[in-house]
Amino acid sequence: MSQWQWSLPTRVIFGPGARACLPEFIAGKRAALVRSRSAGSVPGDYAGEFSGIRPNPTVENVRDCAAFLSAMGAEIVVAVGGGSVLDCAKAAAKALPLIALPTTAGTGSEVTNISVVSDDAVHTKTPQMSPDYFPAIAIVDPELTYTMPRRVAAESGVDALSHAIEALWSIHHNPASDALALRACRLIFDHLAPSCEGGLASRDAMSEGSLLAGLAFAQTRTAGVHASSFPLTARYGLSHGAACGFTLAAFARLNGIDSHARALGFADSAALADEIDRIKKALGLPVYLADAGIAEPDLPQLARDCLQPPNMRNNPVAMDEAGMLRLLLSLK
Repeated sequence: MSQWQWSLPTRVIFGPGARACLPEFIAGKRAALVRSRSAGSVPGDYAGEFSGIRPNPTVENVRDCAAFLSAMGAEIVVAVGGGSVLDCAKAAAKALPLIALPTTAGTGSEVTNISVVSDDAVHTKTPQMSPDYFPAIAIVDPELTYTMPRRVAAESGVDALSHAIEALWSIHHNPASDALALRACRLIFDHLAPSCEGGLASRDAMSEGSLLAGLAFAQTRTAGVHASSFPLTARYGLSHGAACGFTLAAFARLNGIDSHARALGFADSAALADEIDRIKKALGLPVYLADAGIAEPDLPQLARDCLQPPNMRNNPVAMDEAGMLRLLLSLK
């Protein structure tokens, strides 16, 4: 048995209606609210509000948000929205205490020290890590996800599934992360489809699954699926969830961790991969190259781009350009 470590400075509060506790954490402080325009109202008094953050937030979004927080003299930041809003707020707030309230069930950003920011000038999307990015408090209130459109529920749910599965096969996985990731996978496989049809009990379950997946990959980091997702978003405009889901089944076949597949009730990794593809087709997410607008002549450059982010080093099967190209060609 190898040694392993666990560290998570974020206090987690979970449950329907949990947002009601928010005012006690900001009382007597000059609080700034960073939110998506579509996010519902949250309780509390705020000295200022920042919105207009793009899906896949840009370096300009982060700079503008940081300037806003500095100009208003914020003492604490409350971020309410999907992963894009939370990532932008984490990068902009720097050392300010941050309270994160996710409105999607997918990114797990409320419990990680990762912020993913796009630079449109050079068509890159890059994960950044800092101990300062851990929110002080994560308030995960499933009721905030009840108004998610079907497409957002599908894409963010597949992102959560990617987090959970990659946490299982990351070279840094450990017994504690496995326990969290396995429960997350079971919840997501059972509840992703009904949550997309608006089932409130399933939306509650997806919020739990997303949170547990975030807790798991905050320790293990993601691997080849997320490494590949960044150029897929930057170059082809896929949402983050759709970009992760695009290679998830292919990496499941490649990585072949049958023990985890059997723990989830599948015969082997191939059967797990088949179920992932079935789910993507049912939800209308891209499965093949043509679905994502990727031409075959693009594949050599795309294969090279997929190897650049640090996440690929966490994959249990070492990847080079030839191997990545073979994986992409399997999606024809």
